[in-house]
Amino acid sequence: AVVSTQSTGEYELQDTSLELYNVIISIPVSTQGGVGLTVAQCDGSYDHSHGVLQWTVPLVDRSNSSGTLEFTAPGSADSFYPVGVSFNMNSPFCDIRVSGVNAAGSDQSVPYTTECTAFTEQYSIE
Repeated sequence: AVVSTQSTGEYELQDTSLELYNVIISIPVSTQGGVGLTVAQCDGSYDHSHGVLQWTVPLVDRSNSSGTLEFTAPGSADSFYPVGVSFNMNSPFCDIRVSGVNAAGSDQSVPYTTECTAFTEQYSIE
């Protein structure tokens, strides 16, 4: 007999000055012996394909600082790891800014614009 496990995933934004966009939490979930995945609650949206449950939250910010995903799937709780997390930000974690731009070889300032984007290259919970 295939064992199914009920699991709950939660997120909580600790620093409410941050805004995370396109948050995707990837949980390895297989379907063994014809036993499927059942999602009871999902703050956001989810998709299950190729053995991965992808939980997507478009924006995590002060107005949407926590959420829950409850699901039942075959396997033990240990089989749902490692969990991958990806997201984008429009500002870095630290408050760093370009204070000015000067022409090469002189101290004359030149007009400039800046755009800052931060994204995860790899973040996993094991």
